[in-house]
Amino acid sequence: TNRTGRLPLPLRKESQIEGSQSEQDRRHQTSTQSQPLEKGGQHSIMMNLRLSLFSTLALSTPISSAGQYLAFDAYGTPLEIGDNEEAYDQNQNHAGGVSPTISADHVSLRSVGNRWSAYALPSTQEIYPDSVLQFTFTLDEDTVSGFQSICLDADKELTGPNGQCFALTTTQGWIDNMINVAKRTDVGQTTHHSIPIGHFFTGPVNYLAFLQDSDGDLTAKGKGNSTISNLRLVQMDRNKLNVEIGGQAQQLENHQLSYTYKGGKQDTSDWLMAISEDGYGVQINGNQWKALPLNSPYNVTHYTILQLDVVVTEPGDFHAICLDSNLDLEDGGKPCVSFMTPRDNFFNMLTTEVVANQHKTLVVPYGVMMGLLEGDSKMANYIAFVQDNDVGDKRGGRTTFSNIRIYEENRMDVKIKVFEVNVTIPNYQESFTMASSSTYVQDSIDHVMSVSAGGESIAMYGNSFKRLKLNEPFEVTKDTMLKFKLDIPQEAELHVICLLKSNNARDGRDDCFAASGIDVTSSSDSYQKIDPLTRTGGSREYTIWIGSYFTGPVTHIGFAQDNDKAYTSTRTEGESSYSNIEIYNLPRLNIGLDDSSFDIVNNQIWYESTSQDNTPIRDHLAIVPDDGSSITVHGNIWRAWQLIPAMTAQELGDFVVSFDYVLQEAGEFHAICFEDNRELGDFDDPTDNEYDPKRCVMPNEFDKGSNKVFFYNYEPEVGETHRYVVNLGKLFDRFYEWKYLAIVSDNDVDKSVGDMTVSNIHITTSLTSCLKDTSYLFQVEDCTIDNFLAGVKTKMAHYSCPGDDPLLELMALFDATWETDVYREIEHICRASYEAHEYDFAKMISSETQVVKEFIDGGTVLNYERDSEGSSLAKDGAGIAMSEQFAESHLLKWPKHHALDHCDIGAAMCCWIDSRGDAELADNTDICYVNMKASKRTAHVADGYSIYGDSGEGAVNCHGFAWGTDGGSVAEALKGNALFKVGFVDNFYRGLKGNVEQVPGAPMCGCVDRMPVVTNAGCTKVADDTSVVDITYYPNVGAFNAKFTMGSITYDDCGDLNSYYKTLVGAESADSDYMDTGSLEMVVAMVPSTVSLLGKDLLSLTDRVVCTM
Repeated sequence: TNRTGRLPLPLRKESQIEGSQSEQDRRHQTSTQSQPLEKGGQHSIMMNLRLSLFSTLALSTPISSAGQYLAFDAYGTPLEIGDNEEAYDQNQNHAGGVSPTISADHVSLRSVGNRWSAYALPSTQEIYPDSVLQFTFTLDEDTVSGFQSICLDADKELTGPNGQCFALTTTQGWIDNMINVAKRTDVGQTTHHSIPIGHFFTGPVNYLAFLQDSDGDLTAKGKGNSTISNLRLVQMDRNKLNVEIGGQAQQLENHQLSYTYKGGKQDTSDWLMAISEDGYGVQINGNQWKALPLNSPYNVTHYTILQLDVVVTEPGDFHAICLDSNLDLEDGGKPCVSFMTPRDNFFNMLTTEVVANQHKTLVVPYGVMMGLLEGDSKMANYIAFVQDNDVGDKRGGRTTFSNIRIYEENRMDVKIKVFEVNVTIPNYQESFTMASSSTYVQDSIDHVMSVSAGGESIAMYGNSFKRLKLNEPFEVTKDTMLKFKLDIPQEAELHVICLLKSNNARDGRDDCFAASGIDVTSSSDSYQKIDPLTRTGGSREYTIWIGSYFTGPVTHIGFAQDNDKAYTSTRTEGESSYSNIEIYNLPRLNIGLDDSSFDIVNNQIWYESTSQDNTPIRDHLAIVPDDGSSITVHGNIWRAWQLIPAMTAQELGDFVVSFDYVLQEAGEFHAICFEDNRELGDFDDPTDNEYDPKRCVMPNEFDKGSNKVFFYNYEPEVGETHRYVVNLGKLFDRFYEWKYLAIVSDNDVDKSVGDMTVSNIHITTSLTSCLKDTSYLFQVEDCTIDNFLAGVKTKMAHYSCPGDDPLLELMALFDATWETDVYREIEHICRASYEAHEYDFAKMISSETQVVKEFIDGGTVLNYERDSEGSSLAKDGAGIAMSEQFAESHLLKWPKHHALDHCDIGAAMCCWIDSRGDAELADNTDICYVNMKASKRTAHVADGYSIYGDSGEGAVNCHGFAWGTDGGSVAEALKGNALFKVGFVDNFYRGLKGNVEQVPGAPMCGCVDRMPVVTNAGCTKVADDTSVVDITYYPNVGAFNAKFTMGSITYDDCGDLNSYYKTLVGAESADSDYMDTGSLEMVVAMVPSTVSLLGKDLLSLTDRVVCTM
């Protein structure tokens, strides 16, 4: 190979050349590889290239002038290159210069000033086609109008048939007689290189040369300071390209051929495409027209699809992919499809171009774009990749292709449900229009809808107007509904679903519905606007009362996603998916009644007034599933259902209502009502007052106001499911009949906000206890509410009770009004069983009751004294040692302290900022924020906060423990043991560790909502897995008694507090969300965001912003 005529590899941050690389080599590089895409099992388009020509590393090995040889690993054989410099090429060395120096560890060669240095290899080395030279290069000083190069050569002459020099960096521009490698190394930078030298020459070499050229006067010739190190010569196989052709996985040989245009050369032949390590991707850099031979000819038809993932990170003149019978673009037609033309026009352009730096999956209807009709075909022998760039030195342009498939389309049929029947629609996608002229083409033919494997989901990309023909038409009547889920990853101008009777949406009826779109502001002649609109990143399930818009036959279902480039530069933007499409008639609402149930016709009407409800109702229907078990409302809803006939007060008796409730998005307030009319409060007096009859239970109220006409008790968190059981017979007065069921989700500021579900509504007309007169006993391993109820349920089955609901059984037994009354009784029973096993460690530590309390607040001599100043922790904390003997045999009593009261989420921690012992405090966290209002009795201020920046607040150590939210559990009973272990023993007294003093403004130990917001906390778990509680019911007194039998108390490390808490209460629970956003993780932003936070009410736990560490 003539090395003087070679063009350089293109300049790029990542590698352009294929090869192989060991894991050890890869650890010496910094790459930009991404994780593989999960979608469809495809491989990531961001290729993990096997050679990284110039990724940057930091070196820590110092350079020394001592040493006798330079180490060179040649194909796994260690070579020692003697420290005998010879001149490379003639008359190039600076006469006053000094020879390069080899480091003491023999891995680095450092050159200063103008030096053309050659070193004889201990033995001749062969360069093979797959040989790769690897090394690290450090530039400490630039040359003057010069360069730094590394060479492997058969002789010491720059010219000649066997050998090549590679310019690593240059201050004089392009080096014509060398290979100019990728990105130059800047001064002060270290880069790692893997050069596929076997691509540029093969044969024997005898010399390694390192050239540092600096031209000019004597001062200039002294410029330049650089180092090469870690030299290796390895062999790496060239990758093959993995493709799928006709459903078969194939590997195309990496035999890269130049692709011409009208017989003229377009390709830069010295540059190569790079094939990824996994073989599924190929990257082009600079001007390249390359073709790879197919393993066998492929017959292209009308149904041929060319599918691939593509990313253009730097646009060229145009970018295309081709299937050709030969190596010339114009010979035999125009077989290329262009997907980006930033500067040059090109034929067969996709309607929607690829956008730079955005990954795009292209599903190209290749046969259609080639103009092939039914029965036509053409032969393809090559796949060609075109990146044309004629600007400057042709380096511009970078494209990555991956996951290439060529196949005949066999589209998945679409599955919908029509009146409870599963219907299959053939996936033959026809164009339709929503324009006034039926001949106007709005569709982009190359944008094919994608159908999921099961057929339930249809995805659209870019501008597209497609319709699917039903095998059998169906009829829409007045009570017909359309239901579907819409996801909008990227909003376009218009997103519409249509129920068509022709190929034009303007067919004389309102049968198209727009649920998203930048241009959708109101209904039009072409579509009906459906509120609320789904915006970018949104997902929403729609239920549309289509029978209120039109009636008649439906022959096609149409999907339109309009992008006329009003807001974008191409038509490729816009992405949506429709799934779970269903046509049905409204289901009835099912209400449980004693041992049976009844239905309420789903005829939804307003409650209180039309001004309260979101109207028209058809746009804001409450959702009732097929089984009628629940009602889900979105946004502001005041909705009623009429019972026909009504139920009288005499029929209902002393009735109890139970229902499940979950709030997914908060409005102002949420309620369920059991009404005798459609007026909130007094039917005769529209002014609400405290004397009005109450008919509504209010689970949540966020806009705190006057609650004169609601019953309210327990308020769940957003996302928390809670079962309500309430004796309305006790609460109602002036009640004569139940005529309406009403649901209220009120939000007047933004009527689209609010999302709640009420389900499993059940009426018990005469509640009695089955086991009231029966003596029984059961045992639980942990006295939680759930376990207690499960024990009662077992006894109900044993004694053949007519019902199986233990909560209703205890409601009757305790004569409770609310379910929470029962829960409090259970917790009281369980807690009473632990009292006999309690030990008050606070009294043992000090007879003065304030000592432990003040210690928890960060006070007393225990915190203030220092052993280095003559104090003795062993003496001061002797009471701790005496109490520790009870830590594994007793339930240690939870101290009475303001920082420890009402730990509602069941977690606490301690934080220290100093040590009174000899050792320094171990720093394990950073402080974000201290809310002094939450700990005002410690801070001695009513309000205030501290924000900690990233400049450092000194050493801080936090350690916590958790027991959950069940007040009767053994974990709750052991929380005193956990506090003693964490706050008094392990981190303070044991080993005289001596962690002391609190973060200013917060207690030293306390419930997590009173502690500083930090980034991490250690965790200790205390458990007694072998204890049991025996529960006995005594019918003669109508009461339960519980006896606790102690097991073995164990203490274990549980990692970090936040992660452990999620395993305790569930990662998806509202309490876990609070720990994430309200306590341990990420509540308040660190500097430099502090200034922007000062305008916020940082003391409100609902104002949660990100704490970035």
